Amino acid sequence: MHGENCLTGQNNMTQASEGFEQQVLSELKQISDRLIHVEGRIDKVENNLERLDFKFETYEKASEKVFRLSTTIIIAAASVVILSPVLTALSPVLGAIANQFVGK
Repeated sequence: MHGENCLTGQNNMTQASEGFEQQVLSELKQISDRLIHVEGRIDKVENNLERLDFKFETYEKASEKVFRLSTTIIIAAASVVILSPVLTALSPVLGAIANQFVGK
């Protein structure tokens, strides 16, 4: 009788050990699934960051070009505004100088 109790005890321990092993494996599988899900989300975030970085670089380059263009337009407009009265005021002097060279 004592021998049967030992076998039953060993069987119970084996079953408990197998149950514990199954529980650990199940929890490891759940952790693995969560990690796969997290990795997928990280990949999506990385892709979004790459796209945002590209958009930012594109915006930055376009902004620099617009700044250069606007600066050029402002300089050209200022030159016209400033040089027009100066050339108008100098035209009699330039005409007199030209007449001196042509008249000789």
